[in-house]
Amino acid sequence: MMMKRMGALMLLALLTLVGEWYGRCYGCLEEERIGLLEIQSLIDPDGVSLTDWVDSSNCCEWPRIECDNTTRRVIQLFLSYARDFRLGDWVLNASLFQPFKELQSLDLGYNGLVGCMENE
Repeated sequence: MMMKRMGALMLLALLTLVGEWYGRCYGCLEEERIGLLEIQSLIDPDGVSLTDWVDSSNCCEWPRIECDNTTRRVIQLFLSYARDFRLGDWVLNASLFQPFKELQSLDLGYNGLVGCMENE
């Protein structure tokens, strides 16, 4: 009886580890993927420059994004020239970037950015 219980616990531990490993190796965090899609809808609503950002699980493979190899968190966003210039001046809502807890570098150059609004 004790051996069966121990075997079941070992199997459960192994499945938990595999699940964590799989999530870290094959996709970005869900909250960051959703955050990126929100940014895309605001700065490129017509799909001019961020057309390669698709609603798939692994945003770490999308262009203009770099993730940490261990945590799979987004660490760099290269969004220069990403915003459709026909949208006019851009007043940034910085709260868009709250999901990105480990963001180290953010390039927003040449997007018509003229200021920031209070966080919403």
